Amino acid sequence: MSDNGTPASFLQEDNGNQSCMRLMCCVSLVASIMFGYLALQRQDLSGNGLYITLAFLLGAFAPKALQKALEQKISG
Repeated sequence: MSDNGTPASFLQEDNGNQSCMRLMCCVSLVASIMFGYLALQRQDLSGNGLYITLAFLLGAFAPKALQKALEQKISG
């Protein structure tokens, strides 16, 4: 729920602020799935497909975890 009592949408944080970080993380997750699929289809044995997939996967989860840790450190 946001501060005004309405449920928060997917792109909003609990306090009602818009969260572009969630959108960027979702786009990165979809990109990692697509690159992983393409690497499997092309049987990329050089490892480049794996590196690109892991980079997008890391980009999908690390920023939000880092943001949450920093927010807790600042507020706590």
